[in-house]
Order: sequence, then C-alpha cells, then structure tokens
Amino acid sequence: MPTVNALEILRGLETEYIDNRQCGSPPASLTYLSYLRDTMSHHTSHPPPAYQHHASMPQASHHDHAHCTPQGHTHDHDCHRHHVNCQSQMHIVVPMIPDSRTVYNEVDPLLSTGRRRNNDPGCCFFTILGAVIIFGVFAIVFFSFAPLNEFAWTNIESHSCTTYATKEYVAELNASRWSPHRMEICKATPMFVHGRPHWPSRCEDRSGTVIGHFAINHDEPDCVTYWSGYKDMGCSARGSKKRHIEQRLENLPFLADYKEFCATTPTRFLDREFTGADSCVNNLWGVYGQWFIDDHTC
Repeated sequence: MPTVNALEILRGLETEYIDNRQCGSPPASLTYLSYLRDTMSHHTSHPPPAYQHHASMPQASHHDHAHCTPQGHTHDHDCHRHHVNCQSQMHIVVPMIPDSRTVYNEVDPLLSTGRRRNNDPGCCFFTILGAVIIFGVFAIVFFSFAPLNEFAWTNIESHSCTTYATKEYVAELNASRWSPHRMEICKATPMFVHGRPHWPSRCEDRSGTVIGHFAINHDEPDCVTYWSGYKDMGCSARGSKKRHIEQRLENLPFLADYKEFCATTPTRFLDREFTGADSCVNNLWGVYGQWFIDDHTC
C-alpha cells in the first residue's frame, strides 16, 4: 500500500515536469507519471485531485496556472507582461482496456451464450425438405437431358394374343415423368423380344409413367391358328355363281376374339391363297370360316 508522502512526491514531480515543458501535448513519460499517480490515489484514503475526476475514463486535465509565451516560458508574470494570449491545454489520456470476454455455451462450446443451437423439429423438417428439393431438381435435369441410349424398357410383360401369330407385350420406360419429351422417347426406343428389336405400336402415359405397347408377330406359337376340315358346300344359291367353302378354325386362344383370328388366319385351297375367311360362324362345334369362291357353273 503506497503512503501519502509517496503520493505527494509523484504529484510534485508531475507539476514540476509540466512547468518545465513547452506548449503542446505531453510526452509519453508525463502520461505514465499521471497513470502512476492516479493508481496510487486509488489505493489511498485521500480522494483524487479536483482536475482528475475518474482515473479509469479518458479525461482532459486543464492547468490554468501554466501559460506559455512565444519564447516557451511558463511563468504567469511573463505571459501577463508581454500580453500574450496563452491557450495551452494539457490532455492526460489514461488508456483503457475493455473487458471483452466471451462466455461459451456449456452445451455446445463452439457457440457463445448469445447463440444456441436450434434443436426444434421444424428446423430438421425444413432441412430435409430442402435436401429433397435439391435432389429432385438434379434428378429432373439429369433425366431430361440424358441421351436416348440411356433409356431402357423395364417390367416387360406378355399379354394375350391379339391377332394371328401376334401377342401384345407391355413394358415401362425408365424416363422421368418430368421430361417433356418422354412420349417421343417412348416411340424412338426399341425393345428386344426373341432377339429382334421392336418399336412400340403405341405409347401411353399412366400418371407420369410411360407405358409402351408392342405387337410381337413372330415366335409366338400360342397365337398361331390354322384351318382344318376343308368342306365344299356346293353352290351358295342357284344362279349366284358362287361356291361355298367351309373350314374349322383350330388352336384358337382362350377368350380371344374369334372374328379377328378368323379374318387374319391364312389358308390355301383350289390353287389359291387367302389371307382369311370371308365370314365366321361360332357354334357349339367350334368356329368355322366361310369362303365364297367365284364359280361360273353355279
């Protein structure tokens, strides 16, 4: 603890130093003497001098008893004798170190107390939603600009026979539902069945999924019908000049359209070839095809 005598000595040194200096700002040594004097005054029972109100804040100390002349003298009678307006003011600035401590969060040491990690479920929801949107945008861009050889048919299924030796196949195209050209891609993408490429006969959009329909007209023995039991029924009528021929249709698929198969199943008789029957009759004994051949004898 400094004594009162030591404090008075410092004050005297400071006053003597100021009186012996010329006009202008005090040097660093004078500031340091003022800082020591204020610090020692804080630890004594005597209050600080009148010109220094607070030592911890930057203050300006004005010494009115010291006036300077153009020659640099600092005595009052010299200034009044030469009638010189002395305006020298002494500024003593005490440096102040701000208390800028950062208190960290006990839960997350990487965050300060003013910032806390948001663990609200809504935060996670929007994060996941944003990730899904970004992924969707990239998927749309990727599938929209993919070349044709990147597309393929999946989930290939064979359906029923539609006509003679022809079966329908259905498949899904792996094109994006957001692609504006998916129907054109469907028509331009072939599917290989029985080792041969086939293009869809028609394309269908089922809720964004592209479905291709294929008519496979080779290597489908279940759909191959034929004629048997050739019968000449004679003239269809007197003077008609038409001869009536009848045959039974064989290997007709279950629940198939008999009229379609009757009209598309080819045959050959009387040294002539026919692409199908002229008409068909369906009775208890089966499906029969009828032909009416030109005959001048009738």
